[in-house]
Amino acid sequence: MATKSQNLLMKKLARLYLVLCWAFFVFVLLSMPMPISSEPQEKITFLDKWVHFFLFGILAYLIILAGREFKKINFIILVAFSFSFSFFYASLSEYLQIFIPSRDADILDLLAGIMGIIFAVIGTFVIFYKSKPKILLHICCVGCGVYVSQELKDDYEPVLYFYNSNIYPAEEYGKRLEEAEKIAKKFKLKIISKKYDHKLWLKKIKGRESDPERGKRCLICYKDRLEETAAAAKKMNFSFFATTLTTSPHKDAAAIIKIGQEAGKKYGVNFLEKDFKKHDGFKKSACLAKDLGLYRQNYCGCEFSRRS
Repeated sequence: MATKSQNLLMKKLARLYLVLCWAFFVFVLLSMPMPISSEPQEKITFLDKWVHFFLFGILAYLIILAGREFKKINFIILVAFSFSFSFFYASLSEYLQIFIPSRDADILDLLAGIMGIIFAVIGTFVIFYKSKPKILLHICCVGCGVYVSQELKDDYEPVLYFYNSNIYPAEEYGKRLEEAEKIAKKFKLKIISKKYDHKLWLKKIKGRESDPERGKRCLICYKDRLEETAAAAKKMNFSFFATTLTTSPHKDAAAIIKIGQEAGKKYGVNFLEKDFKKHDGFKKSACLAKDLGLYRQNYCGCEFSRRS
């Protein structure tokens, strides 16, 4: 069975192959001698301009589509490359038509191709890069953070928020934060972290140290982190906030969603009510973490979960 990284590689290669196939199709089509037609010359010329418009517009679109699979390529650079390559290919095609019987270079054909390229670039921007609402995504472990942020990116602009003063010891907290920062850089995500204060967290759960996992201590912990995320989202003018806590099968998703709703009402920010472990979310996040070589902890975070 193919791994996640192998599937991604195959998708990239397929998109690149599609670009090559279309470029070859354009070359073959425009290298064919023009057939003799009884249609008026004006009508043939008009149709020919539309052919150039679509041929090179689709080429530019396919290049951008293929480039989107390479996450590290900046959109501006991708657009510039797509325009430059498509323009060069359109110009070369017009030049080669000088040597083909019944064809000739035509500046209007070239201009039609350029218009198609421009139209494709603008259309692609509207489709894939239109303004999306910002969402502050609370994360506690990096595997779930990567998975959920990728799930959200089609509809939102996710920003990672690392607030987890429950984590013990401090070395464990540092390790998880370091991994989160590393993966944020890899996927070009902004990450915000709040100062670690485990002593303050201990005060908040005082008297609940002996509670079982998923008991009242955990509910206090969820509330602490979600309210802090909601407050930060409000302060930074985010439209939504969410949490990766529901990805874990060991946590009460219904309780987390209810607390998130209450925090959203308290601070006037929309909470994304989503159970991310549905549709094999936890399994997918674990596979993604494995493929990327990420650190995976073997306990929730606090010293009480560590010994249970």
